[in-house]
Order: sequence, then C-alpha cells, then structure tokens
Amino acid sequence: MVQSVYRYRWLLYELTLRDLTLRYRGSALGFAWTFLNPLLAMLVYTLVFSVYLRIPIPHYAVFLISGLLPWLWFSSSLTIGTSAIVDGRSYVGSSMFAPVILVVVPILTNGVNYLLSVPLLLALAAYFGVPIGWPILVLPVLMGIQILLTLGFLLILSSLNVFYRDLQQLMMTLIGMAFYLAPIFYPLTQVPERYRPFLFIDPIVPLILGYQNIFFYNRLPNALEVSYALVVALALCFIGRRVFNRYKDAFADYA
Repeated sequence: MVQSVYRYRWLLYELTLRDLTLRYRGSALGFAWTFLNPLLAMLVYTLVFSVYLRIPIPHYAVFLISGLLPWLWFSSSLTIGTSAIVDGRSYVGSSMFAPVILVVVPILTNGVNYLLSVPLLLALAAYFGVPIGWPILVLPVLMGIQILLTLGFLLILSSLNVFYRDLQQLMMTLIGMAFYLAPIFYPLTQVPERYRPFLFIDPIVPLILGYQNIFFYNRLPNALEVSYALVVALALCFIGRRVFNRYKDAFADYA
C-alpha cells in the first residue's frame, strides 16, 4: 500500500492540489477561509464557554484553538474520506490507479489546511503572551501519528461505506457526539477522575491533549498518552489494510 502511494505520488499531488483549489473556487476570499472558519468558530466558542459558562482558563482562546484545529483536521478528513471510494467511482477499476490514493487525499488536503491555520494559532499565542518554546519541535510527531490514525479509520470506513451507504450518515452523527465529549472546550481536569479513562476510548483525545501541551502549556506531550495513540493508530492501519485489500476488487462493481 505504501508502494502504491509512492508510485502514484504525482497523482496524489495533483488530486490534493485539485481539492484545495476547488474547495474555495468562486469564493471572493479564497484561501482566507482557511483562517476565517476556525477564527469564527473560536470567537463563538470563546464567548459561550469563557464568558457565559465562565470556564476558569486564562487566555482561553489559545487553549480552545490549540485543540480545535487538529480536531477540524481529523473530523473533516473522516467526514469526506468515508465516502472517498464512492465519490471517486470514476477512478476505481482502472488498472492505472490505486484506490488507496482516494483515501489519502482528504487526509492531506485537510492536513494542509491545518498547517495553514497554525500561523493563526501562533499569532494568538503571541497576542495573549502565551509562550511557545522548544516543545513545538515534537509537532511533526503528533501530526504523523494523526495521519496514521486517520488513515487507519478511513481504510475501514471507506471500504465498508461502498456496501453500506448509511455508514456515512452514522459517522456524521458520531463525529458530532465525539466533538463535545473530547476535551477541546474544557481542560481534562474538569472531568471527574473516575470518568477520565473513558475519554481515551476516542484515540484522538491523547493527540488533542498533546497539541494543547505544546501550544498552550509549553510542555512536552505525555509520552504514555502519545504512545497509546500510536499503538491504536498502527493497529487500525493493520486492520484497515486487511479490510481494504479484501474488498478493493469489488469497489468497481458496487461503488
């Protein structure tokens, strides 16, 4: 599968560039929406949780967006990628095309959007006087694990969605639920201690905590939590590869 991605890397580049271009085609602000979408969301959530509900976190906007940006990358990739095989049915079945490319494209597209949004986070941190030090060097590690984690999920979800189209609708509901259960709006300390282990059922949670440690607390992510996310990501990639390879020959008939 890695060989297929490398072999068709030129096509992966072209499809990713096409998705980035089409996403903002016809809009007056173009790529500025990459910054505006998370900024507007941050303003609303900051008003609700910091002013109305008064969550006791100084510089709450920085705390919020440090966890919100990677969540948007993860959730958008899952939402779009679940239907990647069905949406790319015109490519499936061609001997000159590897279907796994369709699964990787939404991860990279939304990953580029995340990288383009990081300067907004750094600017907010500078504005509020939140120090960002050398722990930011660990950022590529978290991003790499997140790519593996998302890929593992999508190899399974995109394969099953070819045969069970309700899965796409179910995923949108589950992602919406997970959004409020993840410690994005509130610190982990707000959760009663006996319930905290249940949050880690969602493997994106330790990564969100890691991003918050880097950009808000200026400290290294918890090694145990990151290791847990890595193990889950590798396990999902292993299972996803088997599921994808088992059903890929039938994609052309059912997509």
